[in-house]
This record gives sequence, C-alpha cells and structure tokens, in this order.
Amino acid sequence: MAPIRLIALGNGVWLDEIRAEGKHTVKDVPGGSVTFATLGARLFLPQDPQSVALVFNAGHDFPEAVIELFRGWSVEMMVEQNLDKPSSRGLVFYEQANANRKGFQRLTEPMPVTISDLGEHPAYLQSQAFHFFGTAEYIEEQVTNLLRCRTETASKDISSSQPLLVWEPHAKSCLPETLQQHVRAVRLVNVFSPNHEELHRFFGDSLPFNKQVVEEEAQVFVDAGIGPTGDGCMVVRAAGSGCLLMSRSLPPTWMPSYYDSNSEKVVDPTGAGNAFLGGFMIGFQATGLYKEAACYGQVAASFMLEQIGLPSCVGNGVSERWNGENVQERLGKYRRRYP
Repeated sequence: MAPIRLIALGNGVWLDEIRAEGKHTVKDVPGGSVTFATLGARLFLPQDPQSVALVFNAGHDFPEAVIELFRGWSVEMMVEQNLDKPSSRGLVFYEQANANRKGFQRLTEPMPVTISDLGEHPAYLQSQAFHFFGTAEYIEEQVTNLLRCRTETASKDISSSQPLLVWEPHAKSCLPETLQQHVRAVRLVNVFSPNHEELHRFFGDSLPFNKQVVEEEAQVFVDAGIGPTGDGCMVVRAAGSGCLLMSRSLPPTWMPSYYDSNSEKVVDPTGAGNAFLGGFMIGFQATGLYKEAACYGQVAASFMLEQIGLPSCVGNGVSERWNGENVQERLGKYRRRYP
C-alpha cells in the first residue's frame, strides 16, 4: 500500500434525501464531512489518488451505486458493513425561490469511525494527516489515542513523525460554556477551523458579519496557543467572505473565496467547508505555507458549490477534469487573481 497522505474521521458518510419545493425528491446523495473532506483532498491528486483513504461504516442498506461512485475516485477505501444497523441518513430541505438549503434532519444515527477502528491497519494510523470533525471531548480522546497507537505501530518502514491534525468543531458544541474546553483542546491539533458562525457562538454573538469581530474572537485561540508548541493556525471559514488565517507568526490574513456569493455558479454550499479543509491539508503538505494551503482550500470548495451533491469527473491522471475543468488550472487562475 502506498503511504497515506490523508484520512478524514468524523460522523461518517451520510446518505441524503434532498427535497426541493416543486422538484422531484432525490435519494441516496452521498454527503457528510468525511465524504467532502476526502474529495477536497482527492481533487489535487489525480496521479496519486490512492494516497487518500476513505474509511467509513455502512449499514445494511448502503447502496452499491454509491460504493461504485467512490471506487471511481480510485482512493484507498475501507468499508465496514454493519448488517444490524441502517446507514446514516438525513433529510435536506431547499427553498424553491433561490435553492438555498434551509434545513437538515437526521433520519438515523451516525456511524462514526474512531482511531480504535483503525487499529488493525498500521498504514492508516500512520497517515500524514487527519481531518477530525467533532466535540472537544472527542478530540481529546481521539488525538490521545492516535498518538499512542502511532507509537505502538511505528516500524522501520513507517514514519512515526507528528501528523498534520486539523479539527473542524461540531456546531452544536460551540457554546460560551464550552469555550475554555475548546481552548484547551486546540493545543492537541495543528489547525482549528470553525466557520464564522460557529466562532461567534462561543462568544454568544449574533451580529452581522464583521471582519474585525471575527479577528478579535479568533485571537482568543491564537493567544492561548494552537498545537503542541502554540504556533498552529486558526482558519475561520466565512463562506462568500473568504477565510481568515491567523497564527502567532501570521497576522490576520483574509483569503477571498473563489466565487462571489452572488455568482450564478454558486448552486449549493453544502460540503464546501469540509472540502476546503481537505484541499487545505494537501496544499499545506505540498507547500508548508498556510496562505498557499488556503488557495487549495478555496479551489476545492469552489467545485462543491457548483451543484447539489458531488461534482462529476471525467478522464484520469493529468487529463482528469472535474465539472469540466482541470483542478490545477483553476488553482492557477485563483493564484493569478489573488497573488
């Protein structure tokens, strides 16, 4: 098996039932943070797709067509099927007037994958990067377990160096009473990335979007220290307003989104934030620079915005095109637009 560059862990792969007023209901649309973060990374690796691992639990009713879709990405894949449980399913509602997503309802329980589930797969445990989605308690447990397992499974052939750890917090856990717990937990990861609304929830804010407020609130985490040495990065994803990058060595830096919020190319934002982080992680591995990583992230997010569900791919290797466009060419366009 080739060395694994990234694994996304969280609440697993979800199957969405999409209901839009005046349109036919669409079922079994794959979604969830694991799906989108994995694809965000995969976009940039057309010649090395198997360096991204997609690991998830599937219920007895998980569609074979979705498995085949994932196989088409040529990623390293491990699916554990549980015949005693239904797959994770959700109901997504859209408004007829503007196609904006207006609600999500869980129909079944999530089927998360934990570090313990990777115990029999040393190559997975030794991945160069992990995307986590969850609460502060989850992070404390999973990261501690990960570092212990990596030490136990390290060999002469597998590096046990510190992986890149990126944490996307669970929105419902972002509350004033959990702020200090999150401040402590960010010391375990290299990148902490709430969206701007989740960040505001820590401080009880419901103000209109304001960059200065976002920077002031993000500074709380930067001052406390992100990562084991305190020099990790705060990445606040702010949809059409771009993203904020901050660390002890990087002053507040805003990177624009690929599309303006009012662009006709923006169909649905679902999964864009997760995909941003998948792309960001590959970009940081490639360059070692947070600003460059954000370029990758914004490009990854842009492909998720262009449709309801997942972008389509044709070709393979250097000729691969997603939604009709070469990913590296789009990255070049973004860099030229925002040098």
